[in-house]
Amino acid sequence: MNNQLMFTTIGFFLVIAAVNSSHFLGGTISWHVQNSSTSSTWVAILITQTYSWTYTTGKCENGAIAAHQPVPSSGGTLTCSPSCPAGFGSVSATPYCTDVSPLNGIVVGQRSDIVLIPEGSDFSVIYASDAWGSLTLGGYGWSISSHINLVNRSDNGMLNHAPVATIMSPIIIPQNKKTLMTISVSDADGDTVRCRWSTNLNGVDECGSICPPSSLPANTVIYPNCTIEITGTTAGTRYALAIMAEDFITSASTTPLSTVPVQFLVEIMTPPSCSILPEILHTGKSCTPIKMNETFISQVLAVNHCGENVIIIDIATLSFSGMTQGSLVKLSSLIYYKTITWTPTIDQLGYQVMCAMALNNQYAQSSQYCFTFFVTENGMDTCPGVIDNTITTIPSTTILMATTETSTSTSTTETSTSTSTTSTAIQIVTCL
Repeated sequence: MNNQLMFTTIGFFLVIAAVNSSHFLGGTISWHVQNSSTSSTWVAILITQTYSWTYTTGKCENGAIAAHQPVPSSGGTLTCSPSCPAGFGSVSATPYCTDVSPLNGIVVGQRSDIVLIPEGSDFSVIYASDAWGSLTLGGYGWSISSHINLVNRSDNGMLNHAPVATIMSPIIIPQNKKTLMTISVSDADGDTVRCRWSTNLNGVDECGSICPPSSLPANTVIYPNCTIEITGTTAGTRYALAIMAEDFITSASTTPLSTVPVQFLVEIMTPPSCSILPEILHTGKSCTPIKMNETFISQVLAVNHCGENVIIIDIATLSFSGMTQGSLVKLSSLIYYKTITWTPTIDQLGYQVMCAMALNNQYAQSSQYCFTFFVTENGMDTCPGVIDNTITTIPSTTILMATTETSTSTSTTETSTSTSTTSTAIQIVTCL
């Protein structure tokens, strides 16, 4: 049976100008155990790496994506801290092409590797190198670290599944406008997920040369619900953000079960001449349960509100292995879409997250919209805890209030409404 879903995006964006080849644009490393209730002393875990790079001609074109070819000019291997456990071996950091947007200047790649290591292992995997490109603050070096803990959980005696955190890169925000960016996070165990800035403390380098807050504009704030508040004052400046998403057994817990990274770029832009930015209409369903080997077909719709002289030229995506995309289709001067098709395989059980954003010929781009899939072997009707991804520009008269929720909560802004489970909600209140 085919699942049918139509979703869309709201916001704006600007294509990256004058970027050089092979510049790193960020990424994430996640992992999950293959069998959380195993009685063996050895545990199989699936490590998934997703990285974005700047596009150059011929890099990860559609043929390379279909052929599952590696991303050119990427490479290296994962290292471990304090050391790799027995059986870990050598894990490559070269991803396979999954997405390309020449007009946005973005290439995305992902790879998944299964390693068999002893139960009780507690260590971090790290991908580090030196190619961020020119940043306003911070250096070229990156270090992305994910903490793997294979000690049985205290609440159910089973092994933990790490959360999944996703955001596209780069994100372009308007000059002198306070902007809220919420990272899309989900957890297969339904645990409480909180975010913090990456650090280089306790013997693990989580951020290389872009450790916050010194690498970010003044007064940039991260909230536990994975929302970042940022204001850029100079057009053309670029910043790299390094965040860690951590899962906890309860909302009162202070010791994380595991930690996964997400790193991305933010670029400050002069607002485009057409103030009505690309928009998408989505159904409001934040997560779709899907059965392994069942084909999913959907349309990603982009809406143009700037008249016939403005056209949408691309819908860029950050997806995963096996998802195919059709060409951009123009239904009218108002509506454009791409069709996506995916049949999940056994190594994609659990959460998979796809993000999308639209670009018009004025180089105004929608904010990204991230949609979550929960893949199971036998099918199920619901998804465990999910925090939706949103990007909202806040007027100067707005007050930001944080409230903690321990059950399903709704966060409402001026431009969007999203629902999240077991999370800290950010409420936007505009002063009259």
